[in-house]
Amino acid sequence: MGQLFADKTQRARHIVAVAVAANVWKTFDYLWPAELGNPVRGARVHVPFGRGDRRVLGFVVDTERASQAPYVAPGGPAAPQSRSTAAGAPDRPGGERALKTVSELLDPEPQLDEKLLALAEWISHYYLAPLGTVLAAMVPAAVGRHAPRTERVAYLLAEPADWPGRLGPRQRRVLDELLEARKQGIEPLSIEQLRSHSGAGRETIRSLAGRGLIRLDARPQVPGSLAGQVEPDPFELNADQRQALAAIEGKLGAGFSVTLLHGVTGSGKTEVYIRAIRKVVAEGKQAILLVPEIALATQTLHRLVRRLPRVAVLHSGLTSAQRAFHYCCIREGQASTVIGPRSAVFAPTRSLGLIVVDEEHESSYKQDTVPRYHARDVAIKRAALETVPVVLGSATPSLESLQNVRRKRYALLRLPRRIKNLPMPKLHLVELRKEIPPGRIELIGRTLQEKMATVLDRGEQVILLMNRRGYASYVFCPSCQWQMGCENCSRAMVYHQAMRLALCHYCGATAELPAACPACGKKLVLFGLGIQRIETELARKFPQAVVARMDSDTMTSPSQFRKVFDDFAAGEVDILLGTQMVAKGLDFPNVTLVGVVSADTALALPDFRASERTFQLIVQVAGRAGRGERPGEVVVQTWHPSDPAIRFALQHDYAGFAAAELPLRASVGVPPFARLVRILVRHSKPERAEAAANKLGQLLRGLFGRQDVRIMGPARAGVYKVRKLYRFEITCCCPRPGHIQNVLAPQMPTLDRHIGAEVIIDADPMSLL
Repeated sequence: MGQLFADKTQRARHIVAVAVAANVWKTFDYLWPAELGNPVRGARVHVPFGRGDRRVLGFVVDTERASQAPYVAPGGPAAPQSRSTAAGAPDRPGGERALKTVSELLDPEPQLDEKLLALAEWISHYYLAPLGTVLAAMVPAAVGRHAPRTERVAYLLAEPADWPGRLGPRQRRVLDELLEARKQGIEPLSIEQLRSHSGAGRETIRSLAGRGLIRLDARPQVPGSLAGQVEPDPFELNADQRQALAAIEGKLGAGFSVTLLHGVTGSGKTEVYIRAIRKVVAEGKQAILLVPEIALATQTLHRLVRRLPRVAVLHSGLTSAQRAFHYCCIREGQASTVIGPRSAVFAPTRSLGLIVVDEEHESSYKQDTVPRYHARDVAIKRAALETVPVVLGSATPSLESLQNVRRKRYALLRLPRRIKNLPMPKLHLVELRKEIPPGRIELIGRTLQEKMATVLDRGEQVILLMNRRGYASYVFCPSCQWQMGCENCSRAMVYHQAMRLALCHYCGATAELPAACPACGKKLVLFGLGIQRIETELARKFPQAVVARMDSDTMTSPSQFRKVFDDFAAGEVDILLGTQMVAKGLDFPNVTLVGVVSADTALALPDFRASERTFQLIVQVAGRAGRGERPGEVVVQTWHPSDPAIRFALQHDYAGFAAAELPLRASVGVPPFARLVRILVRHSKPERAEAAANKLGQLLRGLFGRQDVRIMGPARAGVYKVRKLYRFEITCCCPRPGHIQNVLAPQMPTLDRHIGAEVIIDADPMSLL
């Protein structure tokens, strides 16, 4: 536990600046108790904050405020003032403010080193987020609260040439096991592992320690993923993989670089990652592998724990104790490989050698709460600060990454073929208006239904993508046009049949379905098609098939995903129905048919990325088919068969899609040809929200003047009301990276107060909705 200091009459040797974990932009000066020794940047502390002196988390960010400054009791001479703000103590005579004292030091050593502190400062500036909130996001709150269990471990001290000639067979097996563990990069071994592998007893192991051949020590007990033996490679790399791996290995230890690995689905990108990471670990370094979803992290861990030495996982699905434990193992060097979604980019590695960002195009790498960072771009910045290479992998790279390749900022490696020369799946385009009879509320057309029946009869499996939650998109009265909306938000409520409730997907409010229209008393109709309606249709058309649904309503924890994954992998589930979760990196050899139930879900959205998202989603989910010995097929159902995104996806033609889409983006000046900053103004009163947005618009136009910054708005946000707050938006667009942030950063401490409403800023937004 930390050290507590309540006596404010003691002498303090330093004044430190603390960034508190709250939505405030300034740092605050505090007295540092002498008993804590010299303060260090990055130290986690508890400090009294605000008028009520509530105890809050903070991080020391500056120790040079006033070295050797004495604490002065109230009524004495004024304490020195620093460049930051004094931490809200009562005023003294003469107008000075007394400084408060740090209450508690939480860790004997800082959790964040100088490079991670520099990364936090960059995130705070670029994403316009208070520094304290960034630092708090980097360290799990439970770190330091859970004392790990310890276990006895053994290290090899003597080299084989120095082993005595007279050794018993079990003694020699102990030494052989430790030598092999060292070669694999998984030394030390626990005593229990050593006894299990060698057959030796505790006395035999103690005798070797007594002779100076091995060393016994204690360390925090590690889970199986950190202690397992490494299995051999399952197959030889093909020529494309060998070439890509050689290029990546050539960059290891050679400083900062960014490489885009563009490989078609099923081309073996993961195998390239594994072998590059193993090279890093063999050289005594650590690696971070980012994946876009917790669910995918779970499956990736399942696949990689047997292939990589000492794997740790970091994600919010772990218990607080588990997360803190893995975090500490990483920091202490007991974990060589870190796997996790976006927050794993902050893993406290001691000797980072490589960062890999799998599925780099995924929008889930962007956090939608403060701090609103993009993990891919943070990974690149971290790699630059650590002077290590970063590899971005995807079958459908983001157009931003492609443009960086064209600008010679990133290197490009290609995996143009599937492993084992497996063919790409054959795609079939189905125009729904020709297959669904008028008036029928169905979305599984004749072609898809027939192919599903054939595949299921052969004992093979099907994946269906329907990227819309719920059963019906809205509840509607055709007689008077009444629509069931959320009282808190300006959105229709979505009917969820499993819950028998209407649900708002913005605020989470629920309501029972009225028996009749509350406006005219007539019958209500459920309009629109969601994934639950498809589930009902499957039960009617394929009553013998076992169906599992994978969406955010059913997959609320990693254990639920793991069960569905294990059941599907074991063949106990015939049809896996899911939202975009099923498109992300899943590998099931018995899947020979993928159906995209409605390819048009995102196309109608007023967002410049809609076409790119549609292309990526179709290509990615299509890649789940035909990854085993049997060829795969994909049925893409659409109401708009001529749309370029769908047409290029059917041809697996990424280059063609990019060639068509990039000129359209350039013509309107949106990413990747410019940077966007979206500013949302919200207030509980609509007139106050509008007035504040207008005031902010005038301020921005005055700040940027005639500079090359386009200011669009203010205008009502696409979703005008959310959680009883009315929203207006302003979008700033500039071709120069970081320029908007440089201008806005000095305004942030007083911006909310100046315009009279809450301001939310999203730099590089993934969506404008």
